[in-house]
Amino acid sequence: MPTCPESCPRCGEPRFGPFCGQCGYSYSTGRSPMWCAVITPDREYFETAGEATQGFTFPASSPARRVTLTGTSVRIGRHSRSRALTPEIDLAVPPADPCVSREHARLLAQPDGSWAVVDDGSENGTYLNGGAMPIPIRQPIPLADGDRVHLGVWTTITLCRSS
Repeated sequence: MPTCPESCPRCGEPRFGPFCGQCGYSYSTGRSPMWCAVITPDREYFETAGEATQGFTFPASSPARRVTLTGTSVRIGRHSRSRALTPEIDLAVPPADPCVSREHARLLAQPDGSWAVVDDGSENGTYLNGGAMPIPIRQPIPLADGDRVHLGVWTTITLCRSS
């Protein structure tokens, strides 16, 4: 009688190999992969925005910033002392993106170990993977390793999964 393959304890996907093909769970260590967000000014995104970039100058140089994603929600925006806002991904630090809302978007941890992005009703929208249309407001959009979230006038946040 055939036996059913072992399932991933994190997401229930059938087991094939040392890692879950769906969520990246390691069967040998019993841990899920770490996710990080890599934040960069993106010249290609800036140049394809057309009229929206008028009056703005692309930053001369800025190293990528890496933020490890932890918890259930990671806020993206610009800090504000007067409103007591301190997002985990603060786009008011140099080079500050002037077109990012104070409470622009959030990254939400999903039950399977992946992440989703939600636009919290931003003024200028949130885009995914170079798309021409913004994602719907207040609707979680699933993300995969390597997905790029575009917001503001030049910011791209790339999601990376590592074991």
